Amino acid sequence: MSEKENLRLHSALMNMPLQMLYSLAEKYDIKIPFETLDSYSIVDGFLNALDSDERKEILSRYGDAGKVSTFVFVTREITPSIEAVYAKAKMLLDIKPESLSWESHPYFDEVETDYVNRVLKIRFHYLLGAYPYFDETTGKPNVHRRFWRGVVVYRPKSKFLEIRTKHGSISRTLSARIAVYLGLEPFYSVDLMNEKANKKFVEWISSLNTATIELPISEVSGSLIISARKGMDLRTAKRYNEELRYGRLRHGHVTIKGKNDEKINFHIHFKNCHIIYTLLTSEADIEYVINALEKICEGSTFERPEKLLTEYFRKQS
Repeated sequence: MSEKENLRLHSALMNMPLQMLYSLAEKYDIKIPFETLDSYSIVDGFLNALDSDERKEILSRYGDAGKVSTFVFVTREITPSIEAVYAKAKMLLDIKPESLSWESHPYFDEVETDYVNRVLKIRFHYLLGAYPYFDETTGKPNVHRRFWRGVVVYRPKSKFLEIRTKHGSISRTLSARIAVYLGLEPFYSVDLMNEKANKKFVEWISSLNTATIELPISEVSGSLIISARKGMDLRTAKRYNEELRYGRLRHGHVTIKGKNDEKINFHIHFKNCHIIYTLLTSEADIEYVINALEKICEGSTFERPEKLLTEYFRKQS
């Protein structure tokens, strides 16, 4: 593994809850006295006990995943293979900007074919936001610019492009530039606010049968919460359809079980398909969600569960 890969792995492990790290240690049969060490010592001890293949496996699952914020874009044509765009993607690293201190400007750092997850990843950084401070070494005021990292995830034979970043403005900039740089059709934000797509999303949630979704309606009326416990269907709920029709339904918090029964927890903004994963999430779980969203946008139907969702209201104090 390269130094950059080791740094990404170390950062991913430092962001893990200790319980998750403990589970990984059990999986790889590593004994670490968790109760007597600080987080840095635990992570360092865990890494030192792993061999190269084990490090690569964990990095492929969590290095660019975890509690990520991602924006999802869609294009009209299915994207070509990674081999067809790789050379153009590598040319991004040759772009020489006039300045390295522009705000809201993506600077490309690395292009990688992720063979394990079958995607192309384009890593970047950008500067956004600043705060003043007093530099004691010079005796003068100065400004510190905030540094952010992100990843473009290109999925071959798909219509979706993922841009994992905190800020929507930089994701929109990148979605436009990536299309031009790689010679692809333009990408557009996925809009789940329209009635057809929104109902398909609910249909997918309903079909999982173990799902819970909380939809904040307004500060006055509280939240609309549905779960799979009592057997009613959200799509028939008058309140939900009213909120959707008048455009007040903005976002929701979803808990589902993924392909391997792992809990996936995310907050989704319907208008621009901004997803924030609120639990530690693997690449496989993110792929599971992205694939479902693509089917939703294509108009796929989902199997009905034996027990449909119930809806009820929780008033906020």
